[in-house]
Formats: sequence, structure tokens, C-alpha cells
Amino acid sequence: MANPLPPFAFFFLLCLLLATPSSTSSPTFPIPINSDRQSHLQFYIHDKISSPNATAIKVAADPNGSRASATGLHFGSIYVIDDPITEGPDPNSKPLGRARGFYSVSSTDGSDLYFTVNVIFMYGIYNGSSVAIVGRDPIIEKVRELPVVGGTGIFRLARGFAFMKTHAFDTATGDAVLFLEAYILHH
Repeated sequence: MANPLPPFAFFFLLCLLLATPSSTSSPTFPIPINSDRQSHLQFYIHDKISSPNATAIKVAADPNGSRASATGLHFGSIYVIDDPITEGPDPNSKPLGRARGFYSVSSTDGSDLYFTVNVIFMYGIYNGSSVAIVGRDPIIEKVRELPVVGGTGIFRLARGFAFMKTHAFDTATGDAVLFLEAYILHH
């Protein structure tokens, strides 16, 4: 004749069964992992270095004097930006938000920038969401590719890439209008 389970073993097995989730329970993670969406964004960034109302301010420069460069930018310079983004190239076109972050001149000849910007949408269907773009910006190339490394709101867990082109550049002031086209996967 088999020995019956001691009372504490029965209690232990009962607790173990009650603590095991059933196969029909819903996941506790609020976002389905396999729900990637794709977005294709196009907008213009207005980078204004000149006064008044500059949206890009130089906050650091080479303490030993700036090296001459063909681009007019000098190695070691860092600019903090709060640039408006719009639907079209005209600064008075429909506003979409702001590009906030910084760029630094990361090559001795002034041809490469290190670009790190959060594109913050303040209007329209993306209002309250942002996209993070971080990477090398070889400004002398006609089209540059930069990685999209994250986002918030609608663009949570964003990843992808963006093409950037210089739409307009004023050699006298250093002001620029940049066209950005981004392809993004997100949740």
C-alpha cells in the first residue's frame, strides 16, 4: 500500500499549481513584441546660426584658434540647436515641431559633423512623439545617411535610417535649410 503524501507536500503542490500561469492568460507586457509599424517622414530643418533669433549657438571652439577649412566650419566647434522643423522649405510653411540637440565638427578639414538630435513633433498626428537621430553627417556629400536610434510616443522602440540633403545654404551667414526623409520601424 502506497504512503499518502504528508500534509505539507500536498499544500506545496497545491500552491505550485495555483502559481503556474495558464496557457490562455494574456501577456503582462503592454506592447505586443511583433507589432512593428512603418513610417515614412519628410520634413525640413531650419538651422539659423546668424543673429537675431539664432536657433544654433556655438558653445565650444578650438582654444588654440580655429583651423581654416573649406566648409567654413572649424574642427572642435560644438553647436547646440533648437531648430524649427516644417512641412516645406519655407520657414513660414506648416510647423511640425523642433529639432533639439547638438552637432560638433568632428573632422580636421571641417567636412564631417557628429549629429545628435531629437526631432520633437508638436503638431499633427505625431504630436508628443519624438525620433532620435545620431551619427556621422558628412556635409560635403549631396545625400547623407544617418541612423534612427530610438523614439518616444508613437515612435517607441524606433529604429531605421534617414537621408539628409542640404536644401539651401547661405555662405554669408552659415544658415541652412536641411531636407530630411526618414524610414522608421516602431511599435
